[in-house]
Amino acid sequence: MTEAHTRRTYLIDRAFQLKYTLLLTGWGAVLALLFGAWAWQAHLQAADLLARDPSQLALLRQAEAPLRWVLAGIGVLTAAALGLLGFVMSHRVAGPVWVMGHALAELAGGRYPARRGLRRGDELKALHARFHEAVEALAARDRRTLAALEEALARIRPAAAADPRLQPAVAALEAEARARREAFGPAA
Repeated sequence: MTEAHTRRTYLIDRAFQLKYTLLLTGWGAVLALLFGAWAWQAHLQAADLLARDPSQLALLRQAEAPLRWVLAGIGVLTAAALGLLGFVMSHRVAGPVWVMGHALAELAGGRYPARRGLRRGDELKALHARFHEAVEALAARDRRTLAALEEALARIRPAAAADPRLQPAVAALEAEARARREAFGPAA
């Protein structure tokens, strides 16, 4: 039997990740352009200072085309490296944000989410741990409330059998207890 293939999603939050990838790529290009222009200016000044005669100056000018290509290559590589760094770092942030957002959606839907771990290289691990501590505290509080509801129901049901006016209250309490049990999932 083969292992199940898991599909990798690299753009978890497209807008967030592309924004920071392009931002870092742009800054890399600007910095490379500035430093490249500075290096080129330094080269021109050094050539003017060091060339003693026109033949030496002509020889230095012949070496300028490869130098331009090297500077352009360094600029492109710098911009690409910063863009890649932006992509990787935004991916390591977007994943945990997506996991916690999914858990919040489950909470908003009236269910407690299962604890889902983060990937090895993900950021925001401390926030993720605190988030799940808060969810577990909410679940513990709901379990105590559910236990109190069930105890109250056990005591009020005999009285409701004798007094039909209590039936709506019992039905409301039973509905609330059922909703809280369902929030914990099938294992509760």
